[in-house]
Amino acid sequence: MQRRRSIRKIIQEPNAITHASNIHRRQDNRNFTKTAHVGHPARIQVNTTLVNSAQVKPNDKVKYSNVLPIFNGETVYIIGGGPSLKNFDFRRLRGCKTIAINKAITFLPNADVLYWTDSRFYTWYKNEVDNYNGLKFTIKAGSQYTSDIQILKKGKSYGIEKDSETLAHGNNSGYASINLAYHLGAKRIILLGFDMANDGKDTHFHDGYPTKSTGDQIYRDKFLPGFTQLKSELDPEGVTVLNASVYSQLTTFTKITIEQALSFR
Repeated sequence: MQRRRSIRKIIQEPNAITHASNIHRRQDNRNFTKTAHVGHPARIQVNTTLVNSAQVKPNDKVKYSNVLPIFNGETVYIIGGGPSLKNFDFRRLRGCKTIAINKAITFLPNADVLYWTDSRFYTWYKNEVDNYNGLKFTIKAGSQYTSDIQILKKGKSYGIEKDSETLAHGNNSGYASINLAYHLGAKRIILLGFDMANDGKDTHFHDGYPTKSTGDQIYRDKFLPGFTQLKSELDPEGVTVLNASVYSQLTTFTKITIEQALSFR
């Protein structure tokens, strides 16, 4: 016969000060390092000497073009978009060798050359570009481009590229177009509308683009510093650059008036 055991439930009041435990902590001399996940650090503005970044690896699927020196030894006018060209009569450039940058082509449809860096420009002004009969150059390939658009390699950031398939870009179309003029054979380059700053609310001599305009800080911190190196590499090549915007923040090149600029024929 099985004996029935009685079980008594014992309730012990918890001790508020000490806790009994049957777990014994192992003590050793190991050191532990606490790690923490942090977000992206805040950006800090640092003034540094300009250094060319590593060369961009060319896209093997793109057929690159070669710029021919069709303006060998000539004066070439590059038309930017600065407010200083507001109310300028572009008919005064008839007979001049000209490179139009971006939307300047809509004011100078007979320019010899059209250049753009930002591939969105073609999206915005496809009809104007497709109907333009001059030479068309860019360093950004586009899936919608017509066969007459010539793609050049994106080279170093600052200075000039002597390879006629490559442009130093300087982070802006104006800079790259100077290297393009060099490949075209120019010995004198006249800059029009290279203000490198905004004039109050006016960002261009035209009505701008369907995107946020470039701020003065971008001109100052990202665009302007590279021109000093560009000049230092153009001078030994016997290429003179003149800036026909008396209000321009670009002081690297000698400034002249537009009237003086148009005297070079």
